[in-house]
Amino acid sequence: MGSQTAKLVEVLDQIIGLLEADEEVHWCNWMKRTRARLMNSDFSGIEHLLSAYGGMGSFNDLIIGQTNHNGEFAWKQNYQEVNNELNHLRGQAYQLANWIKHNHELRDA
Repeated sequence: MGSQTAKLVEVLDQIIGLLEADEEVHWCNWMKRTRARLMNSDFSGIEHLLSAYGGMGSFNDLIIGQTNHNGEFAWKQNYQEVNNELNHLRGQAYQLANWIKHNHELRDA
């Protein structure tokens, strides 16, 4: 595994941690599948990750830290901080995946 791929796996671990803590299932499972592919040096993990970005309902649209309290919408404590962290990690993952895609790091490993 190349160094950039290793960094991407670390970022995915952090994203997965945030999503698990928020009990977000769909995107958490998506990132776990991506991570598993990368750990197996499977380049399709890069394409799988990048396909999560763009379009309505995509990973970049995800906002965490929301809840339903007695049938009413509410924000969880520290929702701004966790969303800022998610945005930061989301951007890192996208940049790393694009770098790997264009430099074929997994294929040459």
